Amino acid sequence: MNLTRVTNAKLIVILRKKKHVRYLLCTKLVNRIGSALYNLALLTLASKQTYSTLAITLVKLSENLPGFFDPVLAYLTDRETRRLKKATLLNWIQVGIYFVIAFLMLQYQMPLALFIVILLANVVSDSIDGYISNMFIPFSKTWIDHSERRVISALDIVLFSLSIVLGQLLGAAWLTLYPDQFFGLSLLNALTFALGLFFLRKIKFDDTVKTLTAEARFSIKDFFQKMKLAYGHMQERHLLQMIWLLAIGKATYASFLLLLNVAMVSTSTLRFGSYAQTLAIWQSISFVGLILGAFLRISWLEKINYEQFIMLGNMTIILSVLSCFLGLSLINVLILKLIGTLLSGYMAPKYYTDLIQQIDEEQLTRVESLNNFILLLADPVGILQATICLQLLGLRLSWLLELGMLVSFMIGGEIVIYRSKK
Repeated sequence: MNLTRVTNAKLIVILRKKKHVRYLLCTKLVNRIGSALYNLALLTLASKQTYSTLAITLVKLSENLPGFFDPVLAYLTDRETRRLKKATLLNWIQVGIYFVIAFLMLQYQMPLALFIVILLANVVSDSIDGYISNMFIPFSKTWIDHSERRVISALDIVLFSLSIVLGQLLGAAWLTLYPDQFFGLSLLNALTFALGLFFLRKIKFDDTVKTLTAEARFSIKDFFQKMKLAYGHMQERHLLQMIWLLAIGKATYASFLLLLNVAMVSTSTLRFGSYAQTLAIWQSISFVGLILGAFLRISWLEKINYEQFIMLGNMTIILSVLSCFLGLSLINVLILKLIGTLLSGYMAPKYYTDLIQQIDEEQLTRVESLNNFILLLADPVGILQATICLQLLGLRLSWLLELGMLVSFMIGGEIVIYRSKK
C-alpha cells in the first residue's frame, strides 16, 4: 500500500511539471469519450431501423476497421514533420464530421444508404484518432523519462478504460432522457472533440523533440519495405514470440467471452438479475482490476517475465471455463476475472515501457502499429471460432472444446518458452 502512495505521488509530480504530457492525456481522454459515446449511439440507432439485424452487424464489423488501417497510418505519420499543426487540423475535421452527422440524424429512421454513410463517417473519425495518436508516439522518448514511463503508461491505460465507461454512460443517459434525439447526441459528440482540440492547442513542442524526415511521395513498394524492416526489427529485439503469445491469448479470451455472454442469457446461475445488470457488474469488476493492476507494485510480480504473466492469465481463463462448464456461480468467474484483469493491468504498462526502451525511434511508430495490427486480428479469430463451435456443437460441448484449446495453448506456449531459453 505504501508503494501505491509513492506511485501516486510520483504521478502527480510528473503531471504537474510536464504540462504537454498532461494536455495530451486530456486530449486523448475526451476524444475517446466521444468515440465511445458515438459507438453506443450507432448501436442504438441501428436497433431502431427496419433492417436492424443488418445494421447492428455492420456497426460491429466497422468497429475494427480503423485498426486494419493502422500500419498504413503509421507509415503516413512518419512522413509528417509539422505534427502539432496537422493534428490540430485533423481534430477540426472531426468536429466538422459530427456537425454534419447531426443534421443527417434529424430523422432517426433512414434509408440503408444513409446509415452506411453515417457509419463510414464514424470509421473515418476513428481512423483520424489513430493517426493523431501515432503522431505523438516518437515524442514519448523525449517527453517522458524511462523512470517515469511506466506510471504514465499505467495512467493512460486506466484513462482508456474510464473513457469507454464514461462515454457509454453519457450516451445511455442522453438517450434515456431524450429518446430518439440523435441530433443533439451528435452535437454533444462534436463538443467532446472540440474540447479535445482545446487541450491539443495548449501543447507546445520543446526544442529537443526530433521529427522524422518526410518522404517525397507515398509508395506501396516503400510501404511494404518499411513494414518488413519493422517486422525484422521486432525479430532482432526478440519481440515476435511475445506478441504472438499475446495474440493467441487474446483470441482465446475473445472466444471465452462470447461463450460466456451466450451462457449468461441462457443460464440463471451466470447472471445477477438481468443480462444488462450482469454486464454492468462485469464491466465494474474489469475496471477495478485494471486500476489495481496498473498502479500496485507487488514485489514477486516484478520478478516474473511476460510469458509467465500470459500463462497465469490463461490459467484464470481455464478455471473460469471449468466453473462455467460445472454450472458454478458467477461469483467464481468474477473473482477469476478480477485476478486476470489485475495481471493484465500489471503487465501492460510494464510491457509498453520496455517496448519503448528497446525499439529505435525511427522504427517506433511502425513497430507499434504492427503490434496493434497483430493483436487486432486476435478478436475476430476468437469470435469466429466460438461462433462456429456454438453452431455445430452447442454451448456445453463448446465449453469442453474451449478448455481443450486453452490447455493445448498452455502446453504449447511452455514448450516455445523453454526452447527459446536454451
